[in-house]
Formats: sequence, structure tokens, C-alpha cells
Amino acid sequence: MNPAVSLNRNARRQRPNRLRLCAAIVMCAGLLLSSVSPAATTAAWKNAEHSSADFSALVVPAPIIDSCTAEIGIAGVNLKPRITLIWHYPSTEYALNDAQYWYGDVPAIGSLPVLGPLLYGEEVSTTGTDPGPYTSTFEGGLLTDLLGGTTDVGVSATHESGWSSKVSTARATFPLLLLGEKECDFTNAS
Repeated sequence: MNPAVSLNRNARRQRPNRLRLCAAIVMCAGLLLSSVSPAATTAAWKNAEHSSADFSALVVPAPIIDSCTAEIGIAGVNLKPRITLIWHYPSTEYALNDAQYWYGDVPAIGSLPVLGPLLYGEEVSTTGTDPGPYTSTFEGGLLTDLLGGTTDVGVSATHESGWSSKVSTARATFPLLLLGEKECDFTNAS
């Protein structure tokens, strides 16, 4: 037998044995490392500092209605219903240009109105100087069909942040006939 062929056979047999030996050593080393517990540390995981603060949410105060009147004026040959509110802000932080005006017809079913915003000058005008009181008059096209009907108007405050107050409202009832009693009741938002 040729000695070179004999060496090749032995080398081939030893290769799988070496691979098995290396794999066994790697596994033993892995088991040994996984069983070692971590060393103790002196690091502190608590922070002894504390803090506190007070905070509050922005509350925009609602305007306060002082009085409300419902009247019928004559404009040419047309009868013109008019609702007038006298109101003020509970705080001097707000001015006339912070007001938002509201209008809504009273629905046939139920007693809660559905109010929508009005732009200043759109069927409402307000006089007065800061800090109030102010006189707001609602009239014109929005009240044209109001004889014998009921409507709600309102005023709220807006803040420069975009937040708004609740709406203080007034409900006016106009008689079908000119001789009937006109009523106006108001509710200030709380």
C-alpha cells in the first residue's frame, strides 16, 4: 500500500472529529459564560430629587347680560323686530373686540336653541367703550320673519389662545299682533 494514500485516509477521518471537538469546546464555553452571575454594582438607580408645581387650565369667563329688551321698530313700511342686550365682562382682561355673537331660531320641538356664530356687523351692532357695559342690538334680515315667533341670541368671549367662553343667551318672543306683549329673558352662562 502506498503511504501517501494511507495519510489521506487518516486525514479525512480526523477532519470530522476535529469539527466535533471544536463544536463541543464552543458549547462548553457558552454554558460556562451563561452560568456566571453578574458582578455587584454600586450604581444608584434612584434619584432623591423631587419637584412640584401648581397649574391651572385657562377659563375664559362668559359675558354677563344685565338686561334684555325685545321691541318692534318701524323701518319705512316694514315692521322690524329688534333684540337689545346690555352686557359686560366679569374681568377687565377682555375688550369689545373679544366678543363673539350668536343667533338661533328656537326649534318647534324642544326648548334648546341651536345657536350659530354671527360676524360683527352681520345683523348685530354693539356700542360702548372698554371695559363696558356694552349695548348689542340684533336686527335686520335675521329677525325679519319673527313676528309671532321666538328666537335666541347670545354673546361669548374669545381669548387670544383660541379658547372661548360659554355663551350667555337671551330668548325673545314677539307677538303676532303689534299690541301683544314682547318678552325677553336672559340666562348667563356659568
